[in-house]
Amino acid sequence: MLVSDIGTNTAMNQYLEGLYRLDENNQPIPALAEETIVSEDGLTYTFKLKEDAMWSNGDPVTAHDFVYAWRQVVNPEKAAPYSYMFTSVVNAEEIINGEMPPDELGVEAVGDYEFKVQLNVPVSYFLGEMAFMPFFPQNQTFVEEMGSDYGTSSDTTLSNGPFILTGWDGTNQAWSYEKNEDYWDAEKVTLESINVQVIKEVSTALNLFESGGIDDAILSGEIAKQFVDHEAYVVEPEARTNFLQFNYTDVPMLSNAKLREAFSLVLNREELANTILGNGSLPAKALVPHDFVTNPVTGNDFADDAGDLLTYDKEKAIQLYEEAKEELGTDTIEIALVADDDETSKLVGQYVQGELQNNFEGLTINLTNVPKNNRIEKGQSGDFDMILGGWGAILPDAINLLDIMNSETTFNNGPYKNEEVDQLLNDAETVNANDVETRWQNMLDAQGIMLDEKGFIPLYHTAEVHLRNPKLKGVEVHSVSSRYDYRNAYVEE
Repeated sequence: MLVSDIGTNTAMNQYLEGLYRLDENNQPIPALAEETIVSEDGLTYTFKLKEDAMWSNGDPVTAHDFVYAWRQVVNPEKAAPYSYMFTSVVNAEEIINGEMPPDELGVEAVGDYEFKVQLNVPVSYFLGEMAFMPFFPQNQTFVEEMGSDYGTSSDTTLSNGPFILTGWDGTNQAWSYEKNEDYWDAEKVTLESINVQVIKEVSTALNLFESGGIDDAILSGEIAKQFVDHEAYVVEPEARTNFLQFNYTDVPMLSNAKLREAFSLVLNREELANTILGNGSLPAKALVPHDFVTNPVTGNDFADDAGDLLTYDKEKAIQLYEEAKEELGTDTIEIALVADDDETSKLVGQYVQGELQNNFEGLTINLTNVPKNNRIEKGQSGDFDMILGGWGAILPDAINLLDIMNSETTFNNGPYKNEEVDQLLNDAETVNANDVETRWQNMLDAQGIMLDEKGFIPLYHTAEVHLRNPKLKGVEVHSVSSRYDYRNAYVEE
């Protein structure tokens, strides 16, 4: 419920399960839902559940678990980061705003194995959302028994998916997923155990892979380039954009449009993606990447319809920077930049720091690298001047990436706020939800306004280079939502 990053979602996807899962093409397929009935007006969803699904403590998974979980997410006392995704459900927005109690949410358990949802407006991608962690069930008895310790270790975590989480004490950097023999589809799960290690240094991961210590290693930078022809080399694109965000609330100078545009123009995204990272990531031309979503009527790629909205122009950048200093009445500017402490983030942070400082006279960028969880906390609490983050889609719809521009979104750090952008995005999710062409234009217009203002600065569309044991087969890799699904994975003899 309180999870806010794709990495943790990916981990939890191995031992938890919802109504739907994503297939190898990022499309939702039934999981705990035995049957789904949708009303003609698209406002009522009735999910009939599998009656042989069990929690790892022996309790059955029931419709009551979904009712409890969804009410928890919208409860304002819980401050769940993804609560905004529930606003299409009847009364959710009022509950989130503290105007109604959580038990007024438009969901109900019709007996033990029928879960009914009432929506305010039709949502074309609703079943895709059902494959995302915040919509998963929770066992109320277990949650309340664990109290504040719930989910903080493998001993305080309950599983209902293909694997059971073991060996995690809440802080350690290694754990395991063990096959869940009570999983409803256990006979199709081949792997008995998956051992996970968090490795932040690429050279360490490479050494472990070459010595047979691990079967899957993530590479970046110069090391990644050295293995392009290796039989284990794999490039995995993501529907994710990494960007630079500004603190508009506490750092007034960053409200200067010329300063932000100067920062954007001076960054050579081609160099960053191809030379600095070298891991298959692509330079950002806008927020929404190519080959992610197409117009269901015209077949056009969203990125092609949007065009190239980000450019590199060092001369203009320097001119705008000097004009910004004059408007701000200063010759010197000092800004703190926060980034993650993994190797890729360090490379990006150092590149941004160097390009800004080396090209703009009187500018100092103080770079701090912190663990990802700390960076997320700093972003949400406003404890930064500029911050390097990213936003990944959880289902194949452009709104999933564009949501980050909405001032009401939890992860819009800063926050960036433009009332027209908010209205366009809200229209795309409500009144124009089933008007494909108008909705498409709403989203294009919203992105265009934000990038024209340089509300925040997209840098690159992420990808990962892996060395993966060629004998490891059947790993589903998703460009959206939870990155990996090992349910059907196996090791070839």
